[in-house]
Amino acid sequence: MSKEDPLKDLLEELAEQRSIDFRGYKRTTLERRFRKRMFQLNIGDYHSYGEYIRSHPEETNELLNTILINVTEFFRDPPAWEVLRTEILSPILKRLKPGSSFRVWSAGCASGEEPFSIAMILADYFGPHLAEYDVKIYATDIDDEELNRARRGEYGVEAVRRVRAEWRQKYFYGKGTYRVNRDVRKLVIFGKSNLALNAPISHVDLLICRNVLIYFDSTLQKHILSRMHYALEPGGILFLGRSESQLANSTQFQRLNARWRIFRRLTVPAEVDLDSQAADSADDRPATRPPNDEIDRLRSQQRYLLESLRAGVLILSADNVITQHNSAILSAYGLTVNNLVGKRLHDTDILIRTPEIISHLQATQVNNETVRFQTRVRVGHDERVLDIVVRPVTSESGHRTGTLIYCEDASTQEKLQTTIEELESTTEELQSANEELETTNEELQSTNEELETTNEELQSTNEELETTNEELQSLNEELETTNQELEERTKELDQLNSTYTQTLEKIRLPVMLVSDEGRIEFWNTTALRLFGFRTRPPELQLEQLPVPESLRNTIIRRHRAVATKREPMIARNLPMGRGSSTVDIHFTVIPREKGTNVLLMFEPRDGSDERQPAPSGSQRRKENHRRNNG
Repeated sequence: MSKEDPLKDLLEELAEQRSIDFRGYKRTTLERRFRKRMFQLNIGDYHSYGEYIRSHPEETNELLNTILINVTEFFRDPPAWEVLRTEILSPILKRLKPGSSFRVWSAGCASGEEPFSIAMILADYFGPHLAEYDVKIYATDIDDEELNRARRGEYGVEAVRRVRAEWRQKYFYGKGTYRVNRDVRKLVIFGKSNLALNAPISHVDLLICRNVLIYFDSTLQKHILSRMHYALEPGGILFLGRSESQLANSTQFQRLNARWRIFRRLTVPAEVDLDSQAADSADDRPATRPPNDEIDRLRSQQRYLLESLRAGVLILSADNVITQHNSAILSAYGLTVNNLVGKRLHDTDILIRTPEIISHLQATQVNNETVRFQTRVRVGHDERVLDIVVRPVTSESGHRTGTLIYCEDASTQEKLQTTIEELESTTEELQSANEELETTNEELQSTNEELETTNEELQSTNEELETTNEELQSLNEELETTNQELEERTKELDQLNSTYTQTLEKIRLPVMLVSDEGRIEFWNTTALRLFGFRTRPPELQLEQLPVPESLRNTIIRRHRAVATKREPMIARNLPMGRGSSTVDIHFTVIPREKGTNVLLMFEPRDGSDERQPAPSGSQRRKENHRRNNG
């Protein structure tokens, strides 16, 4: 590895030897992710990390997991999916007839939530007629581990929270772990693909690529968008993430919804793109495949070779018509047009910005010699220095067949030389300040990119917290209402219990409250004194009363009869066993929700030992009549 840029050399090695190409990713993002992984391995520099990768081939998978942030979910940004479903797809799907084809490409599908989301939308729209249409959803990603997860179609409860309840019941099965059902899974075809290197899937009606382009630099983004333009059918829909480009000045796409980044492919007249030939070889439509596979393969290789060059290349025919070019020459001249093929050089902005090129072009046509010159081009507010080589293209017989124009941006070297001269003329104090400012600027850029990357995750978390907060507020209101009701009920019970206790205490006769199982639940103070207790005894049964056994058996027997029949009763002239005292015991039924309590009230007698039954109602009326009449 070179000492000047070891990270660049490591990226070149990974791309060439291990087919992992991160060269188009943002530099600051790569540096941050590489440092994170190297810190985990306690490796201090890129050179040592490169040696570690060579001795541990499995490390490439760990590096992929660190660099690729697979943040996805079902129906991420639900309003965006609702706009796509109701406003964009519904009119398109209505025009389809049975037997028609509808192709979808989900690029950067991660663990499969996005392709399964669109699969559920299509399955819901077509309903029982789904089998009558040729629906295919191609889902691609660079991460093998994520693709394996997607193929299983298994997700936890949290992962499916945004799926409608009726769709979750209809298109998933299982508890705890939800699995996509067979009808939806068979619509999706998963495969490994690199957006920057592999041929795009062509003839698609809907292309979903959400929150993927934000990891690439502007040059690679333009290159990928050009491939996506080819992949879509005329009028096809491109669905990007909300943090990605709005394609405001694009001549390839028309904005349908700026907020949710939904676009329609525009058809460019007289468009010639050798990427289409490369992509057709990967397509499953034999009717559109060129007849000569070998020529097609060579053209594809030539096209990818041109696009891999950092220098701009322009190939002219013998009459100065542009036959081929790469995107680097468009970037060098700051052109917004994506395709110059088929135009004469004289009709392009290249000749307007470098008019001297025409004289050098004529010189090569006369002498068949290569000409090299340098020029300055104004691009926006910047001035670029371009090294241009004009070289004639001749056949084996020496006949001139065209011209090759090779353009390289030399602005970097010129700026670097100027910077070196300025640094040499400054003092050590200014040099130190400059280094501090550069360090601060890099940290700010790194922080800004990190904030952009995590913005989506924070928004999703915020939505979850808002939902949880609403649920907690509702639950809290219910708990407060219930608590108030319980407090009021407790106060009523306390008041009733106090009244009940005071009432029994106010009765001068001894009183006991006995449950239907024979357990004494309450004594008033007079009852305690009657049975010789100074303090309230622990829980007692009637069988444990300190009275003669005959009295105790009588009380138990009468208690059971009253509890069973639920009718009051009086036991008269029962000896208490203390001297000659006798009592009348009144048994009264106290109903309760479960079971029956019996209230025993002991009325002392004057010593008579005769037991008489309680007078009937008629007897009491006759006795009262005699008393009233004298």
